[in-house]
Amino acid sequence: MDLQRILAANIDGRTQNTRYRQSQLQSLQSTLVTHLPEFQDAIRTDSGHTTREVRAEIILALQELRTHYASLSLSKDLEVEYRIARGKDSPDASVGVGIAYIVPTGHTLFFSLISALTAAVAAGNCVVVELPQTTMALPDLLRKVLRDALDHDTFMITSQRPDASFMSKVLLVSQVASDAPTGLLSPASARTVAVVDRTANINEAAQALVAARFALGGRSVYAPDLVLVNEFAMKGFAEAVIQHASRYLAGENGEARNKQWSPRRSGILETIQKDRSARVLVSGSDWGVVEVQDRKSPLLKKKIDEKVLLVHTVTSLDDAIDINFSSTLAATYAFAAPSSAKYLTQFIDADISWVNHVPSHMLIGPALPRNTPYNSQTRYSATTFQRPRPQLIAPPQSSYIAQTILENTDKLKADTLWRKAIAPLPETKQRPGFKIGFFEQGIITGVSLTLVSLIGAVGTLGLPILEAYVEISMIHQSTATRTSLVHQKDQKPTNSIPQTSNGNIRTAEEPDDVSAG
Repeated sequence: MDLQRILAANIDGRTQNTRYRQSQLQSLQSTLVTHLPEFQDAIRTDSGHTTREVRAEIILALQELRTHYASLSLSKDLEVEYRIARGKDSPDASVGVGIAYIVPTGHTLFFSLISALTAAVAAGNCVVVELPQTTMALPDLLRKVLRDALDHDTFMITSQRPDASFMSKVLLVSQVASDAPTGLLSPASARTVAVVDRTANINEAAQALVAARFALGGRSVYAPDLVLVNEFAMKGFAEAVIQHASRYLAGENGEARNKQWSPRRSGILETIQKDRSARVLVSGSDWGVVEVQDRKSPLLKKKIDEKVLLVHTVTSLDDAIDINFSSTLAATYAFAAPSSAKYLTQFIDADISWVNHVPSHMLIGPALPRNTPYNSQTRYSATTFQRPRPQLIAPPQSSYIAQTILENTDKLKADTLWRKAIAPLPETKQRPGFKIGFFEQGIITGVSLTLVSLIGAVGTLGLPILEAYVEISMIHQSTATRTSLVHQKDQKPTNSIPQTSNGNIRTAEEPDDVSAG
């Protein structure tokens, strides 16, 4: 492999030039458009995708190229370059990482490769693409076309992984499962799970999830591997799924899939038919909808790469969260009312969550690289192929503080800075409230149960118990009153208010001499 050309081009820095990047993207776009009929045939031959799916993949790939090209601006780059010369800070200055090493996924290969390649070129990098030798049509066509379109000094395609010394100098962009510690790594083996709550629009959820699972041969990393359905919505959801899946009985979508690329695999359906823990709701020659009934079934943890939709019943939102608690998901689809969807997406650990819809464009291409900001315009942001290189001319406030303390030329200022440093932090301005802890909650629950029991007893036994309770209370009160009168007679108050013998305050109508009887 002639990698020395790439290393030399990285050193001379030609890819940092804005005009060079623009010319490379222009050449790539015109060359791809020239060979579009060949690309369409190659994609259809290798994947067996429908004409509409092939066109969608090509359109999205060319749109990625156009978006990255539009982001390049010579005037903006010059303004950033000359900030220091004009006495201004340039805290957001950045440069390309140098060399991007791309390992594309086989799923929708055209889009997957072009989306990463154009982002790397727009960011100002040399690019090496790993394409193994195969008998398929698309990889060979990509080798030929890309070599003609791009500069041989800054771009190359290899069929074998270079040695460790070269790989240590590159940014690895892996769209397949990888154990590399760093790089732009897509979670190709991570699962995607959908949750359908009883508050969801059941028909819309079923339609979207069936389309996502069966599109593009069922191989998208964002096709739902498992659909968790609330037990109260399962019957309606199953009926809607069967209705929307019925159009696949004619083999409309994926029947002509090339056996060299992805042979028809009925193994999972055959296994399910023999498995008592699951039952097939509806199926065709190479697709099916399956209800998994056993919570311990390994199907609930399986990554699906064919047109098989697995559904499973859950009792609540918490139940759905607990099922997905063991690993980080590639994505979550939450079909529910906004409040319930918020709860699901907050507590299910997933790289990204979509609520009440399946973004069709995300079914094409690789999974989003982990630990990178989401970009709604492109699969890869050009900034992820760059490294920051800030250039500063004005010292910040922290530098002034450190200089004042270290030089100790102004003790008054130093003391002021010290007092500010140790001053209390501002209040949170949180309203005071009573926090109900574990034990308080237990007490409240106990009291509530006691009251409910008492009310139930009164309602069951009737009014006599209540009357007896009132009579006992009156006797209690009378006894307490007599005890109080005896105590008052012993005290002999001076300005006492006239009272009757039973202790009540005497009114004007009552005589002074009232007998005890």
